[in-house]
Amino acid sequence: MSGDAATEQAAEYVPEKVKKAEKKLEENPYDLDAWSILIREAQNQPIDKARKTYERLVAQFPSSGRFWKLYIEAEVNILFYFFLYRDYSIHCSNRKQIRNIAK
Repeated sequence: MSGDAATEQAAEYVPEKVKKAEKKLEENPYDLDAWSILIREAQNQPIDKARKTYERLVAQFPSSGRFWKLYIEAEVNILFYFFLYRDYSIHCSNRKQIRNIAK
């Protein structure tokens, strides 16, 4: 297996608990236990991968301020890191330090 294929396979890996939660949501789209699993998984993903889960969540529960807050915080965090990285890079000549901050 080439390095690219291994990377793709790792990127596509979906934990068993997430698969089970998705199955539960097919049966009952209001299952909060299943949504909790998906939310925790989304919180550990980059926003570009997690955004779909957050959008599904707020579409299912459009009046839930708590769920909207989770989604907004995830979006704001990426903006915070972007601006931190940009401002810090102006004052720092060590690119390795910049990469470590952006992670």
